[in-house]
Amino acid sequence: MESDLHGLLKETVLEELGREGYEIYVEPPNPPLGRLTWSSYRPDILGVIREEIGLSVVLAECETNPDVRRVKTKTSKIGRTFKMQKRLNEKHLIRLLLVIPAGALHKVNHRPIRSFWEIWIVNKKGEIIHKIPQYRS
Repeated sequence: MESDLHGLLKETVLEELGREGYEIYVEPPNPPLGRLTWSSYRPDILGVIREEIGLSVVLAECETNPDVRRVKTKTSKIGRTFKMQKRLNEKHLIRLLLVIPAGALHKVNHRPIRSFWEIWIVNKKGEIIHKIPQYRS
């Protein structure tokens, strides 16, 4: 059973990605596009924007009580099993969102996590109070 906080985080992401123009899938059991594959992994939220010039995909994970071990395990699963078939002369973007409650950043503010994930911090009102971009060295 999903906690109220987990539901709030998911609802906040759904609203924001909807505003950004993503087609949204909540906990899809299978990839909705033949060009995407994964195994032993299912995102909390998958967003897709299909355009003539390219494909944008966002995978969002909502963590109510994030910790380094759990996030690194998800990172590893995504890295090993998530694949997107790319086409020549097509732009593509994959965004990985880690959505956490306010006050939890210290638990996942580590370079290996920050270099893989964009982090959104959500308050108790369901507002995104901070978006931390993926760290790129």
